[in-house]
Amino acid sequence: MKLLFCRQNSISSWLIRFFTWSPWSHVAIVENDEYVIDSTFLHGGVKRRPLLEAVQRYSRMELLEVDLANEEAAMEFVRSQIGKPYDWTAIFGFVFRRDWAEPDSWFCNELAEAAFVAGGRRRFREDIARITPRDSWAVV
Repeated sequence: MKLLFCRQNSISSWLIRFFTWSPWSHVAIVENDEYVIDSTFLHGGVKRRPLLEAVQRYSRMELLEVDLANEEAAMEFVRSQIGKPYDWTAIFGFVFRRDWAEPDSWFCNELAEAAFVAGGRRRFREDIARITPRDSWAVV
């Protein structure tokens, strides 16, 4: 599975990077090298959009491959989440350490972590209360 780690020159991107101690503020899942599936507050939740459209928003990006036992199962899971809302409470999770697992809404890193699990990869750390771009970056 390919993940696109991103950041942009905006206050929101800077704040996310600051509070998560990460070089990245966003993670998108790449589908067939043509599309991304991700969850953003700007798009109101989980959407599938052209890769070119997605990359035009960011000032810095890095594409990384994650080995999964069953990548197709992971992608099927991610596709099944399209249309679910953005997880606004995840923002507070950065401060209050709220549990990340909410099956009805997604923050970008929650979606990536859930895809890893659906694809047969064990969670990288069971005691984690929140998932951040830094955490996903560390997995790869």
